[in-house]
Amino acid sequence: MNDESENSAANVAPDPESPIQPPAYHQALLDYLQTEQIDLWNWFSSHKARADSAESVRLELLKAAYRIDRGDAASVYQVADSVAKKMGFAAVTLYQAQHSEGLNASLAWLPDEAHVVLHGPVLEVLSNTEFAALLAHEFAHHELYTINDGVCLVMEHVLSAMISDQSADAVHDRTWRSHRLYTELHCDRRAAEVTGSIEDCVCALVKLETGLKEVSAEAYFAQAEEVLSNPTQQNKGSDGMTHPEVFIRARALQLWRDDPDSDSVDVALKRFVEGPLRLQELGLLRQREMRQLTREFLRCFLSTEWLQTDLMLGHAKRFFKDFAWAETTVAAAAADHVKEQLAECDEHLRNYFCYILLDFVTYDADLEEAPLAAAFVFAESAGLLDEFRMLAAAELKFGKRALQKVESDAVRILQEAASSFG
Repeated sequence: MNDESENSAANVAPDPESPIQPPAYHQALLDYLQTEQIDLWNWFSSHKARADSAESVRLELLKAAYRIDRGDAASVYQVADSVAKKMGFAAVTLYQAQHSEGLNASLAWLPDEAHVVLHGPVLEVLSNTEFAALLAHEFAHHELYTINDGVCLVMEHVLSAMISDQSADAVHDRTWRSHRLYTELHCDRRAAEVTGSIEDCVCALVKLETGLKEVSAEAYFAQAEEVLSNPTQQNKGSDGMTHPEVFIRARALQLWRDDPDSDSVDVALKRFVEGPLRLQELGLLRQREMRQLTREFLRCFLSTEWLQTDLMLGHAKRFFKDFAWAETTVAAAAADHVKEQLAECDEHLRNYFCYILLDFVTYDADLEEAPLAAAFVFAESAGLLDEFRMLAAAELKFGKRALQKVESDAVRILQEAASSFG
């Protein structure tokens, strides 16, 4: 998709009264940028983005593609105008790309105008209803940058600046990639809402990918389910860089159709797109999730009163300046969530949490071996015992037998520590 802009948007949050909302990922990323990257956000919100003029964009389209004449393609424009009317667009122009490889469509963004470029023999392969689904998807890209005073357009500019910066690293690339994948899923959903047919949406996707003129949506739904039910696929996210795989897009449409208002849909899409928590593939939002999980993890581990010494508090504040003890009931309520999240983490992240425990077990010498015993018990309850046991043996200056004894006597040691505190 080609995105060209003449105007930046105001610093505003999504309008809850708007009938169309950005996807959940975009709203969370918007919150992140407006709180944790506030200077960058404010700059792009208050300055006009450098962009070609509308006439320049039109000229480039005329140079690179054939403008489809309304008089010569009345039936094609009838479909396009019908979709545009449903989505609130007054002006639509279609083009056929020159020297295109494969089948595709792209949107050249201009304010209040929809310019769609067709790549390859799209009109020969798609039926009228499938073509309508394709156009609705492309118009949805335009719509996304227009709703809520263009806040998603500002976000696009901020992300683009981030990945172009010399200091950018993998986390920025991962964030940009996830943003693009979720954008495509959102536009798929809007196409289904506008056309009222997920079958046409899926048939259009499959035909564009394969070049086939006849496909079955129901057959492909079954194929997508077979892929996503495979254990190897359940442990990974999308491999797509700009668009999720078609089987993911088909399954996402099914989930929305079957339960459009359920939070479980967003949970499933997160698994499809981003996969499990992996240290080397954390985007900005998942980094924030890990910070929050680290805080919860520490608050749960340090919820026992006898562990709450001044030294322990000072050490916890090296992780979080505003760290505060959690009440026992609060920590107990968070424990299940922590365990669930840890189960989604890869080996490197699980080791990271074990090292956090090791950071505390010898920090307050007055507590002697009690923090280590508490760490063994906590690691077991959090599902980290095997990893913690191995790292403790490698990192702590305890003999193997001494460690084994602390672990086997952990309950008794904790009871004595609690008794001494009382």
